[in-house]
Amino acid sequence: MPQHSIEEIVLQHGNFIDSIKFQTKCSKGEPQSSFIGDIVIRTTSKSTTISIDCPKEYLMSISATFGSVGSYDALKSICFMTNLNVYGPYGSDSGTAFSYDVKDEVIVGFHGRASSDFVTAIGVFTKPKSPAPRPTSTHEAKIKNELCCSMSRMTLPRDVGPWGACGGKPWDDGVCSTIKQVRVHLGELNVIYGVEFGYMKSVGESVWSPIHGGTDGKVIHLVNLDRTDEFLIGISGFYVPVKGFDGLEAIVSISFHTNFRVHGPYGEERGAGYVSGKVVGFHGRNNGFLGAIGVHMEYF
Repeated sequence: MPQHSIEEIVLQHGNFIDSIKFQTKCSKGEPQSSFIGDIVIRTTSKSTTISIDCPKEYLMSISATFGSVGSYDALKSICFMTNLNVYGPYGSDSGTAFSYDVKDEVIVGFHGRASSDFVTAIGVFTKPKSPAPRPTSTHEAKIKNELCCSMSRMTLPRDVGPWGACGGKPWDDGVCSTIKQVRVHLGELNVIYGVEFGYMKSVGESVWSPIHGGTDGKVIHLVNLDRTDEFLIGISGFYVPVKGFDGLEAIVSISFHTNFRVHGPYGEERGAGYVSGKVVGFHGRNNGFLGAIGVHMEYF
């Protein structure tokens, strides 16, 4: 089991999720608490406390729905599933559904965004159930599309996602030890037309991935990870149906989180969200736009 485990979740909820507080049990020191949203007591809402019997019980997945409140979307309901129990759903179980399930990982924390009234986005942090064995020698991973990066003294990566629309043509850049740049292609439809990733080979040579998605973008945003000690730790964003494309969904906003800062958001923040852990590569699906995106993660 990971060193950190969620032992308590406190929800304030009515027709929407007002706030989420969670307490993490650490291997050393006192338990730590974190919030998403403000603890606001309304006459139309109530408080629910979920106690998780860690370490034998641990969080495996969350599912939720979101819907419109005023001019933005907010979390309407949420449900938590552990290896032993299902808690919820709490809130109003209606609206557009999304979920996050793990296989060999455990959910050990949450993050997200909130308005002055409600939780508007939620993501998770994960860790493997048990530490992955370290290779005893240098391994080289061959990336699809003939990209090649050396992996030295890395733990075995795990795939997460992709998040976004169903269907489309899958792509996978494989695993690389260093990601130095990202190009985000935007167009007149205000969706993410495509993305490219700049990977670094072991010999110090940089190589660009193909454009994942469409090639009709008119504006390119360049994300530079220009500090030598800066690396990607996650992504977040939104996907919705593309106007005029008969229900076709695509990613409309994406942000890149590093150990120092957040680059973005690029695109329009609206729709369903997704998020991840430490990033050593990308994969996803194309449907004429960037339909879905996922990551390869390396654990410390």
